[in-house]
Amino acid sequence: MRKASLLTLLLVISFPLNLLAESLKTDSLRVDANWLSSQLDNENLVVLDVRPREDYELEHIPGALHFPESMTYRNQDEGGSIVEPNIIQKSLQELGVDTHHEIVVYDDGKLFKSSRVFWTLEVYGFKNVRVLNGGLVAWKKPGFPLTDEVSKRPPSKYVAMVDHQRIASKFSTQLATINPKQTVIDARSTKAYRGETSTAKRFGHIPSAINIAVHQQFENTDNANFLLNSDELRNLYSGVPKDEKVVLYCEVGKVSSTNYLVLRELGYDVANYDASWREWGNDFTLPIEK
Repeated sequence: MRKASLLTLLLVISFPLNLLAESLKTDSLRVDANWLSSQLDNENLVVLDVRPREDYELEHIPGALHFPESMTYRNQDEGGSIVEPNIIQKSLQELGVDTHHEIVVYDDGKLFKSSRVFWTLEVYGFKNVRVLNGGLVAWKKPGFPLTDEVSKRPPSKYVAMVDHQRIASKFSTQLATINPKQTVIDARSTKAYRGETSTAKRFGHIPSAINIAVHQQFENTDNANFLLNSDELRNLYSGVPKDEKVVLYCEVGKVSSTNYLVLRELGYDVANYDASWREWGNDFTLPIEK
């Protein structure tokens, strides 16, 4: 916990305990369904449903706007490259979303789609984004309300600003492999890391990369993924120095976005390689290891 000033301590002492608990809870980059339910009347809160359109139209959290995860890709059929700034800017302006909003993202419960959107929003200048742990499954379990009413907001004046520290390219990943102060993490399965399976023409992994598969961060309950608690996650990443830049990759920068979410929550300086193994594994000029 960060060292508090005397003034901060006095303010904390004067807070009701329930408010203090809520303030500590929202320091995390994940929220639970109970917290989200209590915040739906917050006019500055924007809830984004990132599932496919047909799922959103069937049922969604009241007030949620539809922003499908597919919108984060330049061309999802070809790979994981992130959508261009002008396109994300136009989309979010039309949706009525801006950087001053508090944003909570949710998906079907797997966390992959919501984490990809979380990362994309951070790349494009958003500083106050969180993910609903367990997604819509977690919302439904306590019986919280759902609606099929499509929500709308007035257009925003959002201007896309790129945070280059949050995104890795083929070139910057190459540099990371030879930089002793950077760590490359492969979020794919152990079989993919070892070169037993591959979605690219080549088999193996990026040189120097260590393997922390995405599923190691979850507890699966009711067919939904819930992130492990902070202590368990710190233990999982205990071998990764906090003073090193971390570069993540997977197949197309999707499941590695979940590792990105976790590492951001743990306080790491981390970037996600969007084109990932789909680009690297198909480029025969680049080295690989098995």
